[in-house]
Amino acid sequence: MLPLLIESTESYAGKSLMCLGLGLKFQRDGFKIAYLKPLGKSPIKVGKIITDEDAVFIQGALHLDEPLEQLCPVVVTQDLIIDAYDGKVRGLDKKVVDAYQKISRGKDIILIGGGGSLHEGTFLGLSSLRIARDFQAKVILLDNAEHEVNVDCILRAKEGLRNNLIGIILNRVPPHRIDFIRQRVIPFFQKREIDVLGIIPLDPLLNSISVRELQQILNGQFLFGEEYDTDLIEKFFVGSMNADKAIEYFKKSKNKAVIVGGDRPDIILAALETPTACVVLTGGLYPNDILLAKAEEMKIPMILVKDDTYSTVQKVDKILGRLRVKEEKKVKLGAKLIEREINFTLLYKKAGLKKKRKR
Repeated sequence: MLPLLIESTESYAGKSLMCLGLGLKFQRDGFKIAYLKPLGKSPIKVGKIITDEDAVFIQGALHLDEPLEQLCPVVVTQDLIIDAYDGKVRGLDKKVVDAYQKISRGKDIILIGGGGSLHEGTFLGLSSLRIARDFQAKVILLDNAEHEVNVDCILRAKEGLRNNLIGIILNRVPPHRIDFIRQRVIPFFQKREIDVLGIIPLDPLLNSISVRELQQILNGQFLFGEEYDTDLIEKFFVGSMNADKAIEYFKKSKNKAVIVGGDRPDIILAALETPTACVVLTGGLYPNDILLAKAEEMKIPMILVKDDTYSTVQKVDKILGRLRVKEEKKVKLGAKLIEREINFTLLYKKAGLKKKRKR
């Protein structure tokens, strides 16, 4: 039985999608798998149980039978943090070991979802570094290389993990940087006995956000189009230009959201006359009936928020790059990219796995 820890150099690097993509591939190759999230940091209530959002997502997507209490034995809540500061927390490591022993029965691979870094959770005694050592887990390190490869973090991880690290995966790599990484970065790591298991290219769809997520984050009110809330937004435009330039500007992108003051009917109309996923009206200013009728005609959701345009844009900036994968379109695309771009022959060799029959 193989414990396989998926860790990252920073938060929001794509670990949940990676666990899902790997899990689906392992299942297709005939392996019996389980999933463990030792330390949940995104609390969510399911019935009477406080669990982790990632655990719920993975349980459903991989059709796992184990109860959520076992998939995520420890959830970080404000009460737990206070107790930890007061020295009242004991036995969390035992809870994780007990859960691990239960879910591992009859399984070939245990996918372990790590934190935002190898050291996250140290104050609770549940760092990924410790978990990797205690369970003798093989580790795949995921790096968000959208802007640059976090070389120092990867080298430090190699020092800490030693032979437990079987390889790294570079995620969200812009297409124009892939050749440079292959020619320069990969040889650099190979000289230091660090294998690159795959390069996942940046895809706008995977970095998108649904209209519903946007509405919830902005605490907005649907004026129209709630039935289109699963549509995905790939780019954000701010409607601050002159009206005569607006249409040409908005034509540059289809799956976009336009953030504009409710007192700019000319800009709102321009957004509605181009392919647009959503229009966000700021300042709590309602549009006139003509604009609402146009939104309905074009089937473009319109959301009203109380904040001004600047504050709304700031909120949007904070969520970009911290998006979670929930939508079916994202899941299918992410799983496809993972299977296509990861060298599973090398991964299986490094992990000591032998491919089983396909299901």
